[in-house]
Amino acid sequence: DIYARFLCHFNIFAINLFSDETNFRIFQSLLLDIYKRNGHAADALQSCTNIVNATIDIYNFAIIEMLPTPSKSHYVFNLRDISRVVGGCALLKKDSIDNKKMYAKIWCHEIMRVFFDRLVNDEDRTRAYEKLSKCVQLHFKDKLEDLFEDLVGGGGKMNYDKMNGLFFGGYFDLDAEIEERRYEIVQSSTALRNLAYQCFEEYNATNTMKMDVVLFEYALQHLNKICRIMSLPGGSALLVGQGGSGRQSLTKLAAAILGQKLFQPEITKNYGLNEFRDDLKTMLKEAGGNGRDTVFVFTEGQMKMEEFLQDIECLLNLGEVPNIFQIDEKQEVLEMVRLAAQGGNRNLDIPPLQVFQFFVNRCKAKLHLILCFSPIGSSFRNRLRLYPSLVNCCTIDWYDTWPENALEMVAEKYIKDVKIP
Repeated sequence: DIYARFLCHFNIFAINLFSDETNFRIFQSLLLDIYKRNGHAADALQSCTNIVNATIDIYNFAIIEMLPTPSKSHYVFNLRDISRVVGGCALLKKDSIDNKKMYAKIWCHEIMRVFFDRLVNDEDRTRAYEKLSKCVQLHFKDKLEDLFEDLVGGGGKMNYDKMNGLFFGGYFDLDAEIEERRYEIVQSSTALRNLAYQCFEEYNATNTMKMDVVLFEYALQHLNKICRIMSLPGGSALLVGQGGSGRQSLTKLAAAILGQKLFQPEITKNYGLNEFRDDLKTMLKEAGGNGRDTVFVFTEGQMKMEEFLQDIECLLNLGEVPNIFQIDEKQEVLEMVRLAAQGGNRNLDIPPLQVFQFFVNRCKAKLHLILCFSPIGSSFRNRLRLYPSLVNCCTIDWYDTWPENALEMVAEKYIKDVKIP
C-alpha cells in the first residue's frame, strides 16, 4: 500500500478516447495539408476524405473483431496505426498519380502493411480481406477486381494472397533527396528481384560475412515490407517468426538496397549491459550525429539480459536512453550537431539543451530498430505485456512457414548442378 500523505502530492488525469469525428478532423487536416504542399490537384480533398474515413472504418473493425488472445497477444491497435496508414498515403507524390484510383491502391497497400501483416492464420486474413473489400466499395466506390486487374489476371477472383503481390516502394528513386523520393507502385516483382540481386552481389563483394539468399515471391513480399518500414522516418519493425525464416537476411538486404548503415551487436561471453550501451552510443552518434539512416538489428538470441529491452523501449519511445552519455561524451555529441542545429549559421546562439534536443529528434527520425522475435513459448507474450512499445511503436510483420514454391526454388538452386549417376 502507498501512504495517503505520499499520494496527496500527485494528480490523476484521465482523457477519453477521441470520437470518430474528432479523429477524422485531425487526420484529414494533416493529410490534406501534406497533399497541398506536394502540389496535388485541387480535387484531392475528396480522396483525403475517403482515405481517412476508410482507415477509421478498418480501425474500428480491428479493435472490435481482432481482439488479443494468449496466442495473439500482439493484436493491439491504437491511433498510432491510423497515423501510420495516413503517413504512408501521404508519401504519394503527384508525379506518381495517373488517375484517382491510385489513392485507393495506396490505401489498400498501407492498410495491408499496418493492420493485416500481423495476422497469424487464414481465418483472420479472410475476415480482414472481406472487410477491406467492403471498405473499397463503400468509400472509394470501386471493386478490388477492377482496381487490381493486373494482380487478378485472366478474369479470376481477388483474394488475400493476391493482395500481398501489391508492392509500393521508393527504392527505385534513391538518387533523389529523401523528401523528394517517389513512393510509387511497383509494376512487376521482377524489377524488385533484379534490384535485390544486384544489391546482394554488391553486399557480398564488400562484406566479409557473405549472404546466400533465394528470392522467391514470398521473400520478395517481406523484403518490400521491410524496405517500406525503413524508408519511413523513425520506422521500426517487429519481425515475428521462427528461426531460419529469413528475417535477418532480408533486413540486411533491405539496408543494402536503401543504402543505410547496418549495425548488429556481436554477443560474446563477457558481453553485458555496459558493452550494449557502448554499442548504442556508437549507433546513436551515427544516426543523430552524422544524420545517416541507421538500422539496428536485434534478435531474441542476442538478449542476454532483460535490461537490453528496457533500453530498446526507451529508444522506441523517446529516441534516446536517458543519461546514457557522460558529461564529456555529451559535449562531443553537442559539437557534432551544433552547426546542423544552427541551420548552418555559426553566429546563431542556441542553448545546449536545444542542441541536444535536435540530436534526439534526429536520432528518432534516422534510427530504425528491427527486432526479430520468435512466437514460440510464453516469452514473446510476456515481453509484449512488459514492454508495450514493442507493439505500439513498431510495425509488426508475421512470418509463416515457407510455401511450397519457395521450397522448390531453394531446392532447384542447390540441386540443379548436382550430377546424380
